[in-house]
Formats: sequence, C-alpha cells, structure tokens
Amino acid sequence: MTGKTTLHGWSSEALFNKALLYVGEMEDYSPDDWQHRLWASLSLELLARAALAAISPTLLADRGNWRNVYHALGHPPTAKRFGPVSIRVTEVLNILHELRPEFTKELLDSCIEECAYRNAELHSGEDAISGTGTSTWLPQYYASCQAFLASLGKALQDLFRDPKLAEQMIASLKDTAAKSVEKEIHVHKEKWGKTEQKQQTVLSGQAATWASRHAGHRAVCPACGSPALLRGSPQGSVSTDIGQDVVVQKQTMLPAAFECVACGLKISGLSKLAACGLGDAFVSTTTLSPAEFFGLYTEQDLDEACASAAEPEWEEDFNE
Repeated sequence: MTGKTTLHGWSSEALFNKALLYVGEMEDYSPDDWQHRLWASLSLELLARAALAAISPTLLADRGNWRNVYHALGHPPTAKRFGPVSIRVTEVLNILHELRPEFTKELLDSCIEECAYRNAELHSGEDAISGTGTSTWLPQYYASCQAFLASLGKALQDLFRDPKLAEQMIASLKDTAAKSVEKEIHVHKEKWGKTEQKQQTVLSGQAATWASRHAGHRAVCPACGSPALLRGSPQGSVSTDIGQDVVVQKQTMLPAAFECVACGLKISGLSKLAACGLGDAFVSTTTLSPAEFFGLYTEQDLDEACASAAEPEWEEDFNE
C-alpha cells in the first residue's frame, strides 16, 4: 500500500494547486460579483508565491529567523512551538519584478493595488471591492497571472476554464495602452507644430543638453523629434568585466518612463512605450575603478589618513 504524498506548503506545486482551487471558486461567480474579485485577489497572491517558489522556496522565507529558511528547505522544525513565517506579498511581488522581465512595473503596481483592496476588504468594515467595473482591474489580473504562469512553465489554459476570455482581456489592455499613447503623442505634436521655428531650435538644443547630462537611455521624441530620455527598471543579472584599470558592469533595463523636455511629452508604462516604438530593452553600463568596486582605500584616502594621524591632538585646558 502506498502512502499519500504531502507536498511542502511552500512548494510551487502546493501553492499552484491552491491557486487553481481559488480560481475555480472565482469562476463560479459572474465577473461583476464582488465574490469574483475577492477570490481573484486571493488566487493572485498564491500564484505569485508559487512563481517565486519555482525559483527557490527559500526566497519565501522571512529573514528574521534562520529557521524559516530551514523550513523552506524542507527540514522539520528544531524548536518547540515554531511557526514558519514567510515574507509579505509586496516583497514577493517586488522580487518577481526584478527577476522576471515579463512581470513589468505596470503589472507590479496593479498587483500591489489589488492586494491593498483585498486587505481593506478582509481587515476592515470598508466595502472595498464591490461596485468597481471589471475594466479597472480584470485585464491586469489576467496579464499578471500570465506572467506568473510563465515562471512556472505553464500557460493560461492550465489555470482558467476559459483561457480565450483571459487572452481577450490581455489584448484589450494592450489596445487601450496603444490608443492612449497615440492620443498623447498627437496632442504634443500639434502643440509643437504651432511653435515658431526659432523657438523649436532653442528648445531642441536645450533638450539635447539636458539629455546628455541626465542618467538614462537616449531616444528620439516621437512628437517633436528632439533628443529625449528613457528610464528603465533593472531586469536579470549583472555582468561584470574586471580589467586591470577599470571594472565595467552591465545590466539589461526594461523601459519604464520617457521624457522630452522640448515638447513636454511624458509616457509612463512599458505597454504604452511599446505601442509607440520605445519599448525595446537597453543596457545600462556603469564604469568603476577597482578601488570603488572592491571597496579599497585609494592612495588619496591613505594620504589623508596619514596627514590626520600626524596632526598633534591637544587636550582641552580648563585651567584659565
């Protein structure tokens, strides 16, 4: 007779199975019912934890007690009355954002907001989640689930009864972003067209100077054609090349925000940036001296320390 195998509570399999159960409860209700959103928010956290556990269950362990890491590794407790503690859901989401490029800053913000609504619903007398239209949260929910499922090597059909609905919701999110950014660019392009040629030249020159002095990836403004800047969020590991006189570190960045000081156009969010051709990843390069990289004392530091040590130390005289 074969005994029943019990999955570790922090394993990706156990967390995904529970998320699957909660999604089943969600799908028993109409999208405009408050229960639908409640079960969705509960499944969202479980799926996020499953995605992080797929990398390593130890990432779920609260660092305040080493026994939490020990528990995550599958070992029995070594202390009486020990209850394993995992990290907060916001920390789970922030780690996934840094490790998984598909979980963008926009999706991170929407998930954090959804968890806040969930907490208000569960821990207060506030009616936090009823009466809100599905367009304000459901497409983002499906897109976030898709990102978490990718980390698990799964697809939408592995979680939802109607994956086509989820796909349509995600597509609508992209369409909305495209229409929104198109309108923003059109408004600034019209405004730029009404600006005198002489003033345009001055503003473009100022924009070129500004872009060269600020940190970011150089880009061309889609509204006025002036030099502008893209700022991004780091994704993935950092590559380090240690030379004899210099250390070069590189990291992939996903675009998160665009700004042009010439015409005033600002665009936030990867989906909007991708819709107007500014969504390509770029590389951030940092150059350091070996002393800076390894935290060593420089020759100047040593000279200053020697000079300071050579100065006589006088005790205060209170005899006068």
